[in-house]
Amino acid sequence: MDGKMKHLPAGLLLLLAVCCTKPEGGGTTDPDPKPVETAVDLSGYKIIYAASAEPEEGADLAALVREAVKAKTGKTLAATTDDAAESANEILLGKTNRSASNTYYAGKPGIFDYCLSVRDGKILVAGGGCWAMEKAADFLKREKLVNGLERKGSIYGERLFPRESGANLRILDDNVWEYNSASNAAAWAAVGANCTDAVRSIGFAGLVFAYLPDIVCFQEYSKDMDKYLRPRLETKGYLCSTSGSDWNFTPIFYNSTAVTLEKAIYHRFTPSTFSNGGTKSYTSAVFTLKANGKKFGVIGTHLWWKSESAYAGSNAAREAQAAELLKEAKSIRDNYGCPVFITGDMNCTLLSNAMKNLVAGGCTPVFNVATVHGDKRNGYHACSADGFSRQSNKSDDGFGCIDQFFVYNQGTAEIKTFWRIEPYFTVELTDHYPNYADIVIN
Repeated sequence: MDGKMKHLPAGLLLLLAVCCTKPEGGGTTDPDPKPVETAVDLSGYKIIYAASAEPEEGADLAALVREAVKAKTGKTLAATTDDAAESANEILLGKTNRSASNTYYAGKPGIFDYCLSVRDGKILVAGGGCWAMEKAADFLKREKLVNGLERKGSIYGERLFPRESGANLRILDDNVWEYNSASNAAAWAAVGANCTDAVRSIGFAGLVFAYLPDIVCFQEYSKDMDKYLRPRLETKGYLCSTSGSDWNFTPIFYNSTAVTLEKAIYHRFTPSTFSNGGTKSYTSAVFTLKANGKKFGVIGTHLWWKSESAYAGSNAAREAQAAELLKEAKSIRDNYGCPVFITGDMNCTLLSNAMKNLVAGGCTPVFNVATVHGDKRNGYHACSADGFSRQSNKSDDGFGCIDQFFVYNQGTAEIKTFWRIEPYFTVELTDHYPNYADIVIN
């Protein structure tokens, strides 16, 4: 190769053809040289995203792509919505009204599928959700862009979110919505979505793999969901902490490569009037961290759901159930001397007597003691057989949430971060956004 060619600026992004060489012994050059492919010149491109897109798939992603292009070429591209008139050269983000976007999404990509394609003036950065789209944007940053380039794949199974610095324990909590039907709901089918457990289980498993928690607490966990989700979790070493003849609607799964199970019990709340077919219950477990031999307790629960105005005695039922949680937490403290984390769908806020009693008994909301970040968003939205949306009737001040996460007997344990996982693709999974805490047990 010519000495000058070895030192071409990276911003030129040239793909060189194989040089014409003389046959052995001299003579004429190759009569059929390969054509030279010139890289796409991005300087005249505009970044386009859907006017209706969530920020994570629109304006925020556009900012990410703009920085990638600037790092690649030194050029700062304009970004606008697909309301603008179409131009010849565009970088399309996600589900825009342009034909290149329509063609890709007609194939119904899964939540974790991504695509980067370069074709005839249109560069498509797309995927089934914002995490996948960010993966496509990463390829945009790293690849040499030539016409016809295509990179497709899936981030399913990848670990995407490392723990807060210093944390040695991650607990994830998720109410997975007991839909429990093999048939898709009509309202979902009408908008091209699917709420069956077979489909949603892929999203739940992908979430677990992306965050790779040590402990996962589920609520509304049906036998139908288990049929699809458990085999997926087992591929990464996750095991259920309990077994028995009574179906456990609030199971705790644990990462067997990171923790050792010491003991676990499953308890259905009584009387049956307020157990909702056994779905209202708790699972209690004690684990040892393999890394340092330290113990910790976890109680995952789901309390009675109806309001007092809808069903008399509901408030008292939740107060009684919360008292059982506190009794179990005290038992773990007395027998193991370790911190206890109580999490789940409590179906009541911190303003309720049930939660006030837990706090008075020594349970502290983790978002109040998190040393890096405590997320006070309410973590709830519309999702049922009638459809789904971001709509929520609860406040984001810490007193609107009904999915609670407490620490009891905290001692020297440190809660680093508590966070609710709210990318738009999670809206199609369940009405409760997943949440997690990164913790130091020492």
